[in-house]
Amino acid sequence: MKREERRRQILKCAVKVFARSNYKSTLVADIAAEAGIAEATVYKYFGTKEQIFLEILENISARVIRLWEEEYRKSDNVLDLIRSMDQAYYSRMIKHHDELKLQFQAISEVDNPMVADRLRRDHEYYLGYFKKILSEGIKEGTIRKDIDVATIAWIFNGIGLVTNMAHLLKLGENFDEHTIEKIAEQMINAVKA
Repeated sequence: MKREERRRQILKCAVKVFARSNYKSTLVADIAAEAGIAEATVYKYFGTKEQIFLEILENISARVIRLWEEEYRKSDNVLDLIRSMDQAYYSRMIKHHDELKLQFQAISEVDNPMVADRLRRDHEYYLGYFKKILSEGIKEGTIRKDIDVATIAWIFNGIGLVTNMAHLLKLGENFDEHTIEKIAEQMINAVKA
């Protein structure tokens, strides 16, 4: 197996192992066993369990950002973008349940400065992205000029966190794509011009 393929294999297996347990109790030996390789092989690619965990978090964030960028390129206006970002995020969320669990585990590890920094940078980026699209919507005339862009960005980010939690906890019998559409429409109604 090529070096990059092996790294991806280890990361993918680590997601499964962390999701079954948690960061603190997971051992590098557990990740190696899941991957069917020796523990020493894991250390050949990653110096520590923390490095594996941080890279997984970074990869999750990078994929979310790429997803939103794809939707941005396809959208005709910010209102359509908000709808498509919500739907695309929801579709990704239901396919990557274990990654959601890791993101919530990471919150419980914020006493680790590296984990806290990773999460802080991710959410600062998300907030900045929401501010950017809302400001563009104001310029194109689809978003009201009187909104507080920073506050609405916080609300959008919070909705994402609550949506993740609702999915993980299986809140409500009808938490599905239709619910996400209704949430997106409420978000849009609150800000559209």
